[in-house]
Amino acid sequence: MRILGCSASLGMIVTLALAGCGGGGPTGETPKSTATTAAPAAPAPAPTVAPPATPPTTVAGAKEGKEGEEDEDLAAPLLAWADSDTDEGKAPLTIQFKADIEGGTPPLSYVWKFGDGTPDSTEANPKHTYQKPGKYRADLEVKDSAGDSDSDYLEIDVQ
Repeated sequence: MRILGCSASLGMIVTLALAGCGGGGPTGETPKSTATTAAPAAPAPAPTVAPPATPPTTVAGAKEGKEGEEDEDLAAPLLAWADSDTDEGKAPLTIQFKADIEGGTPPLSYVWKFGDGTPDSTEANPKHTYQKPGKYRADLEVKDSAGDSDSDYLEIDVQ
């Protein structure tokens, strides 16, 4: 009996609380309208000529063509980084160079200048031996078929 009385009291408290928050029954006040009345807008004149048909659109810079064709305008810019397995050691020092490339339009051309007076290499990842101690700068230049190019270099310390 106590549980039933307690539940009824709790139900009344919840109902009164909800009524005070706007979630219950009437509060004695009549709701006020907050809407404003605007003058009716004049109707827009009906078009007398049909607008011209719009041509199909494509992504900016894109060319229309067969599916699967390379699009030179959408190729990412060419970025090149010179890398090696080491950049210091005792002479004679053999280094495996590596050209890390992103983007560009194939085919790519490479030129490595080792800075020690030896001939340049046109390989992407050449191996080169420095015979004498000294500080050298190995330069990488990469060009793509669209005329874009990028370069990077490594400093080599041979003891």
